[in-house]
Amino acid sequence: MKKPNLFVIPKPIKAPKVRLFCFPYAGGSAHIYSDWPKHFGHDVEIVLVQLPGRGHRMQETPHDNMDDIVKELITHISYITELPYVLLGHSLGSRIIYALTCKIQQLNLPLPEYFIASGSRPPHISSEEEPTWDLEYDAFIKELEDLNGTPKEILSNPELMELIIPLLRADFKVAETYLGEAVPIKIPALVLKGEDEEDLTLEKALAWRDIFTEKCEVKQVPGDHFFIDQHPHIVIKHVLSIVKLVLGNVIKAPEKELTRLN
Repeated sequence: MKKPNLFVIPKPIKAPKVRLFCFPYAGGSAHIYSDWPKHFGHDVEIVLVQLPGRGHRMQETPHDNMDDIVKELITHISYITELPYVLLGHSLGSRIIYALTCKIQQLNLPLPEYFIASGSRPPHISSEEEPTWDLEYDAFIKELEDLNGTPKEILSNPELMELIIPLLRADFKVAETYLGEAVPIKIPALVLKGEDEEDLTLEKALAWRDIFTEKCEVKQVPGDHFFIDQHPHIVIKHVLSIVKLVLGNVIKAPEKELTRLN
């Protein structure tokens, strides 16, 4: 099968038993996970999701609503659900994988073996912050500075900012306007929260348990909202433990259950 633009696979695996799909935060690209494959064994294929407006898809118009994001993902649902898989997302990425999982459940297709939400409030709890995606340019740049997720050398480069502002506004619009219902999903989940995250309180992180009816662990890690960049080795350690658990369950399963073609 020809690999669609949606997916980046830094280290293709000939016959993977499990796939880990990684979704970036708002304004981020597949690049934030590019170093991850070397930490996983030959049975696990890391698939990085590259939505339009970034990376090799820079010339494409970014999605500015969750429905369009899910619509593109569902176009490739036979590939996503082909093998046992784990979904991971950071910040907006967590809410994208939730919307995707809801759609997969609605279509009665194989659900992920595990759901990993990193640095994100649950989708059914609205943000308490004022919307920023449609602010005037200077005010929007100030918000980006306060978030501390965009390097100063990029923020101070008008030509570069002109290229990425449309992507940031589109992603922020999705992040700030999407609100989903707490649909019960019968799979286990891991929720990671930065110890110094101000907007994501422990109470909000625990509210993911309103959704996942199986085991739902909440673990705190060092760092602020961008702990996935600040302490990637800690995040990878947590994810690796989940993937090893899934892989163990898959290996124990009958051979006929390992491939789940639709």
